[in-house]
Amino acid sequence: MKRLNVDLSGLQEAARLMGAEPVELSIEREMPPPPIIGCELEKGVELPDLAEVESDNGLLGYKGRQILLYIQDHGPNVAVALEDGYQGRRFHVADCKTLKNMRAKGRYERFVVTNRRDGEFYVFGKDWYTGQKNEGYARLWVCQNCLNSLNYKGAQRRNVRDIAQSFDIEEFFSIYSSFFAHLPSRYAGDGTQEDYTQDWHRVAARYKADQDFRCQSCKVDLSTQKRLLHVHHENGVKSDNRRANLRTLCAACHREQADHGHMFVAHKDMRTINRLRQRQGVMEDLGWSEVFKFCDPALHGVLDAYRARGVKMPEVSYDVQDATKAVVANLEIAWPREKMGVAISAADRDAARKAGWKAFSMIDALRT
Repeated sequence: MKRLNVDLSGLQEAARLMGAEPVELSIEREMPPPPIIGCELEKGVELPDLAEVESDNGLLGYKGRQILLYIQDHGPNVAVALEDGYQGRRFHVADCKTLKNMRAKGRYERFVVTNRRDGEFYVFGKDWYTGQKNEGYARLWVCQNCLNSLNYKGAQRRNVRDIAQSFDIEEFFSIYSSFFAHLPSRYAGDGTQEDYTQDWHRVAARYKADQDFRCQSCKVDLSTQKRLLHVHHENGVKSDNRRANLRTLCAACHREQADHGHMFVAHKDMRTINRLRQRQGVMEDLGWSEVFKFCDPALHGVLDAYRARGVKMPEVSYDVQDATKAVVANLEIAWPREKMGVAISAADRDAARKAGWKAFSMIDALRT
């Protein structure tokens, strides 16, 4: 048993500024074990039978965590892969046709699963001339068939090679984080505590209160869910606390800011924000740009494909009710008159179907 001595003076001062009564607090708890699975995945895990890899929604997961698949053994091509990642084997982020073909040929077991997000992949092979083992880290490219299968950033309409060239794993994991139970334990690009001034908690608390706990972008009132309201530095300098440089943003709007692709927002938090937006009239009379803004980014590929096909604009975050008017499911996007929608949660999808709706998963919606 370890005792944690935590200085909560900054938190108590922030609470006082918000009108709460500070209390003395001590924390004593048993330290949790290290996240073994997460650590293993970051290094890379070889699975002789990849039946454990989940792909129901078109993405790749392992024990509730988002993963990538790639082949470590580059054989005699390892030297050129280390020199230029484009010359190496592709890594996979979705259950694309390439993986399906490899699985059919019995080559699926050659893959390694990882959730490493810095773009560096451990590869090895034997030198073509000497036969000696060569190994190192290569910056491999993402599989373009994966991007097409998800219509990632409009890949089905754009030059998919350009999308692959600028592909960022951290951003990709953030966009699709709603589908996974476990978010990464560390976020590349997160500012350290040293980036902020010592009085940052007090500054942020006062600024939120001065803005009546309202997002200055979408205007949602988060006074009942203060933890979902952030204070953003407009110029990116976290030590610049001039009021002209500050802006309150809900978590959903915050991760849309430039250079914030590392931010992960849980699906339940997105749902909470959108329900508050609905109750407060924020999501009335939307156009396509607002639908994209308010919809969970995990379904932007679906929205892009449907808009291109001329499908009429959907409602965002629709609660499905049963015959007793009880809410039984939430669809991320929905066409109520047609009783059709797309769910992020499999439980929501199945519950909506039981209520008589045509409810699709992301990947099924893209195939429809």
